[in-house]
Amino acid sequence: MNSTLKLVVSATAIVVCGAACSPAATAPPSAADTSSPGPSSGQHIATLTVAGTDVSSSPLSLTVTLPAGWESIQFGADNGTSSPPAGMAFIVSLVDNMFTNPCVHTEQSPKVGPTVADLATALGQVPDTTATKPVQTTIAGYQATYIELAIPATLPCTPSEFYLWQDSPGGDWWIQGLNETARIWILEVGGQRVAFLTHAYPGSGSNPKAAFEAILNSVVFDSTSTQPSPSASGS
Repeated sequence: MNSTLKLVVSATAIVVCGAACSPAATAPPSAADTSSPGPSSGQHIATLTVAGTDVSSSPLSLTVTLPAGWESIQFGADNGTSSPPAGMAFIVSLVDNMFTNPCVHTEQSPKVGPTVADLATALGQVPDTTATKPVQTTIAGYQATYIELAIPATLPCTPSEFYLWQDSPGGDWWIQGLNETARIWILEVGGQRVAFLTHAYPGSGSNPKAAFEAILNSVVFDSTSTQPSPSASGS
């Protein structure tokens, strides 16, 4: 998920590739961002589509208030770059499946279970990473599970080849750099499992988690694409 993202579309689902597309990639659609100017502080509101949601009906969307200096990208935003040493970025995505071997891109079979708890458990088992214990929190009034993945200084493959999950079949997301901390918030919205995946590095600032939390505290899901059910959590 670099600042410039490439999209690919299956028959009904938005599929995203972070830096390069998988062999199943096809032609990209137009961007869904509708950023608008905000207060004089430089904050502005962006409308984002959740990657992997069904484009044959109403895709799940949300608005979020971004700090000064942040830019909207496909399915997320960054502070000018998602790459080390000082990049910060997030994307919002469904999670359809993960990989038993992130470098070889071996998909889990059977797929990761459908609940928030299933995904939190699977994230805690990603090879070559260190995970924190899941913590319960809230986003936009919905129960959410928070987990961190620490990416080491060396990996068996390059970061762009280290696949983390798929938002839909063939829609692969991967990490952005070595020494990355991937912070992940997982929740269920309108019967769909949604994850906010964030990227930060040792040079990204004094408290990246607080910066991301401030952004996520501004999230409002579009009521026309989902009926809020704050108590609906898969955990």
